Amino acid sequence: MHKTLTNEMIAELRQTIGQEGPLPQFNTEATADAIRHFALGRGDDNPLYCDKQYATNSRFGDLIAPNTFVLSCGFPRSRGLPGIHGLFTGIDLHCHRPIKVNTTITATTALHELKERQGSFAGRQYQQTSVTKYKNDSGQILSTLYSHAFRMERGAAGKSKKYINLERKTYSPEELAEIEQAYNDEVKNRQSKSPRYWNDVRVGEKLTSMVKGPLSVTDNIAFLIGFGTVFVRAHRIWHEFRLRHPDAGIKDEYGVWDVPERVHWDERLAESIGMPGPYDYGPQRIAWFDHRISDWVGDEGWLDRLSVKLTAPNFVGDTTWINGVVMDKSDNGSVSLKLTCEDQRGRTTATAIAKVTLP
Repeated sequence: MHKTLTNEMIAELRQTIGQEGPLPQFNTEATADAIRHFALGRGDDNPLYCDKQYATNSRFGDLIAPNTFVLSCGFPRSRGLPGIHGLFTGIDLHCHRPIKVNTTITATTALHELKERQGSFAGRQYQQTSVTKYKNDSGQILSTLYSHAFRMERGAAGKSKKYINLERKTYSPEELAEIEQAYNDEVKNRQSKSPRYWNDVRVGEKLTSMVKGPLSVTDNIAFLIGFGTVFVRAHRIWHEFRLRHPDAGIKDEYGVWDVPERVHWDERLAESIGMPGPYDYGPQRIAWFDHRISDWVGDEGWLDRLSVKLTAPNFVGDTTWINGVVMDKSDNGSVSLKLTCEDQRGRTTATAIAKVTLP
């Protein structure tokens, strides 16, 4: 049954602003396996993340995790408003320290802001912003994350049908060959990579394109293996979770309680909220931006800050091209980048602004 947003529900949620508490975590330690699973789940085999011998000889002295790995160490999904659909829309991630292998990570979060807005997708809705701090076992802050989500009534979301008639893509051999060539070029660039220096970077310089896709349900599962989730639980563990959180489940067509997260692989549930089919995870595209940036800055560079806005869903069958340009340079080695995710239709599905430091 669909629930309706009420003023009482909003007032109750507002009372929790600033109240920091622990966050359920998928990963609590940056083990070599956890790091590798996260990196491979985004299609990234960077030896800084996957090859201990290589990483030991780097400036970090050991394996490190991708900066967005912290999203797997407690992701602040929409809290409060049970039974109200949540649509994740973006982040602002501040990266303070490298995450070295075997680092223990704790996450605490608080509601930061709640704003009402009227949207074309589902009528009355709220933008909900959380702030999450990730710390190591010495209490040092590794990263600070501001995450944004729209809360909307599930019924209203399904009635808008904004994307329901969007064309699903079928690929010709020639189109697949173009994508495969892009992957081949990416491998060559990775194998021949050398340090990127601040002096050699020009404002207006374009980054080479990186391709992701065509997106499949398997890609979503591969990402989920490394990213994790609080909802996908098996058998008795799922039963006990529903007892603690009665509004967490949605019945499938067989009358069985299942997770709302199956919009990422279930055609019927995706259609029920106004989508033409399953779509990717928002953090997936954020991890893709991080992958593109880490490849560009090289082993000697560092991502200081990544702000991402998700502007449209990325559906199963879509191919995403990640492009970027150098916006600005500062005398302290800092470089600002602007990046976009664009699908085969020419739609921009995500934008990002990144601040990096180069030698």
